[in-house]
Amino acid sequence: MDNGKRRHKACDPCSQRKVRCNGRQRCQQCEHLNLPCKYSAAAPRSQYQRRSRKPARKLRNPLQAIAALATSASVHGSSRTAGTNGDSMQYQATAELSDGDFFVALLSDFGIFVLPFHPAITMSEAQSAIETMSENQEARAFVYGLVAVTLNLTHSLRSKTNPESSDISKWVSMSLDALTPILLQENISVRRVATLQFLHVCFMGLGRYDIAFYYLRQSVAMLEILRIRDSSSMLVLPFTERSQRQRLYWTVFIHERFYAIACRRPALLHPLETLPEPDVTIPIDINIGFIQIIRLFLHIDDDMLSKWFATFDSEQRIDLSWVPEKHQQIEAETAGGLDEVACLSNRQQVDLLITKHWMRILVWQIAMSKCLLSSGSSEQSMSLSFPIGISKHLRDLIASVSKQDIEVHGSGIQQKLFELTDATASVVLTVPASSPEERRQRVDDFNFLSRFWKSLPRPNAVQEELLESKHSKLAEVELGTAGLEPCEDRTETSRWELDRSGRCHAVRSQERNIWRVASLQCCQSQVSRKEEPGVCDDRKIVNPKRPQV
Repeated sequence: MDNGKRRHKACDPCSQRKVRCNGRQRCQQCEHLNLPCKYSAAAPRSQYQRRSRKPARKLRNPLQAIAALATSASVHGSSRTAGTNGDSMQYQATAELSDGDFFVALLSDFGIFVLPFHPAITMSEAQSAIETMSENQEARAFVYGLVAVTLNLTHSLRSKTNPESSDISKWVSMSLDALTPILLQENISVRRVATLQFLHVCFMGLGRYDIAFYYLRQSVAMLEILRIRDSSSMLVLPFTERSQRQRLYWTVFIHERFYAIACRRPALLHPLETLPEPDVTIPIDINIGFIQIIRLFLHIDDDMLSKWFATFDSEQRIDLSWVPEKHQQIEAETAGGLDEVACLSNRQQVDLLITKHWMRILVWQIAMSKCLLSSGSSEQSMSLSFPIGISKHLRDLIASVSKQDIEVHGSGIQQKLFELTDATASVVLTVPASSPEERRQRVDDFNFLSRFWKSLPRPNAVQEELLESKHSKLAEVELGTAGLEPCEDRTETSRWELDRSGRCHAVRSQERNIWRVASLQCCQSQVSRKEEPGVCDDRKIVNPKRPQV
């Protein structure tokens, strides 16, 4: 079919996801999410399928309606996991009729790439779920979610010779179909919450931030029902079960804190009084790395979140002393330091080191948004050029590990790298360098980080457009023009052709970009006028209202 020719119906993936389709052979939605774009042949319409113009005849006996519903439920109840269309049913039937080799083969990838960062479920429990999925609905939902999250985090490592089995969105749909409501006689289980977390990660990777938030909130509610923060309730549990629930709680805690920063949503979970108790069912290196990432995210406390949210509100003020104190607190944290990460795998080291750099930049952005920075500050954390030093360390880190070690962390690491790269670009664009050599080095570091970020799987189209926009501006103001790489031409369509969640996320990214540059210019003007940091009236900076996701 010619790419210029359009169909009058949506493709199968767009129909299943209920989003707008432009009807081309590879529609824009499928191109953006890297989905197989297929159009099912339209079934011939029988004259008996035409809608009758006569009013529906009422049942003579109300019990007939109840009987009809009961019959329908008994017929379709056993096939609830099949989905809503023929494609989904056929796909699920293929998966369920297999001998389980596909799921068992995927377990090794789950243990290598997923388990170190989602250690609530052990390998033996995952194996048991595969063995019982044919007769246990919750186990089936968990296994499908496990497949989805494993494929999501190893997406770029797999060949596309079998796109059907690598279709993340279909495995997500199958997991949701199998995840039945909690019935009257049932209880919340750790496995159900873990399934919801797998789905949350997948929706984040697919760019559906609003739906990801929905399943994140479900996880939070179930954790409250499990009463994990109640020490008296936890003490009566066996040690292994208690440790598992602690790991589950901290996993959701980390995801919620990250989502609060990335999408400006309040966090509900409070930290537990203790870190997870070490369990022999979890390898010791996984336990060490997991505890270190917990210790890092504990620094994103309610106070820091309130100040981060204040960067979206020009009326709120921030105490000047808070910024260096928070920086010192993060620097004093040994988790994510070179000494403590030395015993961990490269994948774990990358996650910890980049997360720590990202947290430093978050604090710097809070200070920058309130014009608290100065180029002449003796405190490095209060300097306008602070991201330049981080960009050098970040470049050395990326060059020292394989790209695979970074890719497997999914959309979370991409968001952190974008913030780091974008902050570097803002400084290079706004703050003059002390020498031509330093200017060239700054631009070279930005080129490296930008090029690497764009090479990661499924980069956010709007964030990519923002980096390219700054790339072009650097050339326009002749900041190391010779060192800049050519910027590829892009249309303006990506911003408006995302779904609702993508649009809100895109607008927020663009507004934050405007706010960051304006704040840096405000701080720079203070330096030129020899004013003290913080005297600039940041209310004069245009700060458009940001939509909620």
